[in-house]
Amino acid sequence: MYFIQLLIIGLLAGAVYALIGVGFTLVLGIGRIPNFAQGAFVGLGLYFALFMKNQFGANPYEALIPGVVFFSLVGIGCAELFERRGRRTGEIGELLVGLAFLMVLQGLFETAYGDNPREINGSALGYVHVAGIHIPGSQILAAATTLVIAAAMWAWLQRSRWGRAMRAVTENPMAAGLYGIRVPVIQRASVTLSILLAGVAGVMISPFTVMSPGLGSSYLITAFAVVLVGGIGNTLGALVAGLGIGIVDSLTGGYLASYWTTLAPLILITAFLVLRRGTVVAA
Repeated sequence: MYFIQLLIIGLLAGAVYALIGVGFTLVLGIGRIPNFAQGAFVGLGLYFALFMKNQFGANPYEALIPGVVFFSLVGIGCAELFERRGRRTGEIGELLVGLAFLMVLQGLFETAYGDNPREINGSALGYVHVAGIHIPGSQILAAATTLVIAAAMWAWLQRSRWGRAMRAVTENPMAAGLYGIRVPVIQRASVTLSILLAGVAGVMISPFTVMSPGLGSSYLITAFAVVLVGGIGNTLGALVAGLGIGIVDSLTGGYLASYWTTLAPLILITAFLVLRRGTVVAA
């Protein structure tokens, strides 16, 4: 029974990891940008939900639509900055831009809300009793929503014209450009979409997540693990890897110690970097 409980908890957490990983694999595989602020944008989603609650009394689900607009605009602005500043100075410039975003966002969180952990209360949506555990309805809704979004992203990339263009840029940007695909536009779109997905994930998990300014760094580590296991540019792989890593986190934390939930993604990253041969890019 205890194993089943841990499995359910892991799947719920893994669904969120999957959505964050899908966004990160887009920006790495298509945008070819090491955006180290990706986890901080999840944190921005958390604090955006808190801001909407404090200022307008809106619950996270009511904040989702304005959140989509807000994170779309943030994504467009960040994509433009990556393009204009980062690419002019090469990969090091892109890396520095991402690190600057990370530090600025974490500084803003701390300035606005301090170091103390914050929570959003009153949005649990009741509880569901499964295998002897009480699961908040908000957590089930977040897992279901993120899985639907991740699956829809995979279908869109496989079947739509824009999706095929994105996959072509993932495989070979130079060849895609020769076939008439506007590679910079596609890469900007991938950055925008990745930030939008991260922000939406943050808003959806805000009802059951304790917020702190540095929380985004832990999500970045998990996102790296998801991308390495699932393959850079592989959205379906990110979906499966996210679920798998969520289960591994839950089982190791349940049977060993809680700090293994942080160590497990780091061990996975190290193992894949050391043991995996060839490229980790997948279409």
